[in-house]
Amino acid sequence: MTKLSLNKVESFIKDLDEKPELKQEFDVNPRATLIKKAAINPIKDIWVYRLVVIALSLVLLIITSGILIEIDAVQKADKVITIITSLGSAAIGALAGLLAPSPGTQD
Repeated sequence: MTKLSLNKVESFIKDLDEKPELKQEFDVNPRATLIKKAAINPIKDIWVYRLVVIALSLVLLIITSGILIEIDAVQKADKVITIITSLGSAAIGALAGLLAPSPGTQD
């Protein structure tokens, strides 16, 4: 059975007030209407996540290729190593956070 969050309930009540056909459907069969409304998932904007993952992956690739190409210069500069480590760690952490499944989707 699907669960209704408070936001969905508030949205449903607002839709009942604004849409007479939904109110009529709810008056005829409230259970089926609630189940149907709870099953509707909001449209997810996956392109934003794709762009962020691509950008963070590019950061990692640029850092890795820069290290491999300029390995002698990187070994001489201590500050550059710190900056590269910070950027790489942040990009890896952000990718892990984006790609890990959210706990709300596990039932």
